[in-house]
Amino acid sequence: MALDYRVKCCPEGLVTDRRRRIKVLDCTIRDGGICNNWKFDRQWVRRTFEALQSSGVDYMEIGYRTREGTFDRSKVGEWRFLDEDVLAEVTQAHNGKMKIAAMLDCGKVDPSDIKPRGSTVVNTIRIATYAHQLKEARRLLDRALEEGYETFMNVMAVSTLEPKEVDAFLDELRDSGVHNVAIVDSFGALYPYHITHLCHVYQGRLGDKIKIGVHTHNNQQQAFANTIAAIDAGCDFVDATVHGIGRGAGNCPMELLLFYLDNPRYDVKPILELVDEYATLRDELRFGYHLPYAITGFYNVHPRAGIQRMSRPDRYECREMYETFAGRFGEGGGSD
Repeated sequence: MALDYRVKCCPEGLVTDRRRRIKVLDCTIRDGGICNNWKFDRQWVRRTFEALQSSGVDYMEIGYRTREGTFDRSKVGEWRFLDEDVLAEVTQAHNGKMKIAAMLDCGKVDPSDIKPRGSTVVNTIRIATYAHQLKEARRLLDRALEEGYETFMNVMAVSTLEPKEVDAFLDELRDSGVHNVAIVDSFGALYPYHITHLCHVYQGRLGDKIKIGVHTHNNQQQAFANTIAAIDAGCDFVDATVHGIGRGAGNCPMELLLFYLDNPRYDVKPILELVDEYATLRDELRFGYHLPYAITGFYNVHPRAGIQRMSRPDRYECREMYETFAGRFGEGGGSD
């Protein structure tokens, strides 16, 4: 038997060709923007766009569509609103191959804010919702589908839901017309065996016509491992960000994902040229693995407590923080 071309101690064929059918969605600017209130300048976003396009990444989620007045525009960057003139400027080198996605944050946008498909470079809409907001999310979904968008649904914080609640929102989406539903580990609480189980649940409930995606957070250093688990379990779309930038502990690093996929359709070199620029933001924005985020991930709570802790001079003196959560949930952990 031939040896693995890269790791000589093992035979080839240990990894299935499922990797080769995966589509990659980048959410560097959208999720990474949570770290700096989306205050990336246009030149930065343009360089990121061009590198992702050159790398062969399938989708770039470039920011949010947001209801006017929801945020003070003096306090957030342009990628929270996605004005068409800004989009046109940063995507002027678009070759038409990489799809441009925008996220709609349920509760911060109305169906009327969804622009006619022909009036924008955006061709994919992702709707972020909690399970209890699904009726409102369905109205956004229906409008996006009517306008001709490829439309995805991210039901957030799945780790906080009971199995019957997961089944309920999946059953609600089964005949909705949505193209993709993502497993979203908002709190970085899940391990690979959780992801494998959820992939099977989503596939069984949604049927063959709806694709399955995965969006991971790195609170417990599991974002990459969980993404691999989803790929091995048969998911179709995976999210990643350059150098793992994202809220709190961040996301699956794009460069590691492309290494793993090992698909000639993708070229990691343009991403590697970007990594140094994003690495300079790590100390400033404090994204990536840090112990306070690991504690919130383990106890399956929103990372805001970790984010607050990271702003303190004693941010790594975490025993008291750990014991506070341990006292709240008991030795086995728990959910918020």
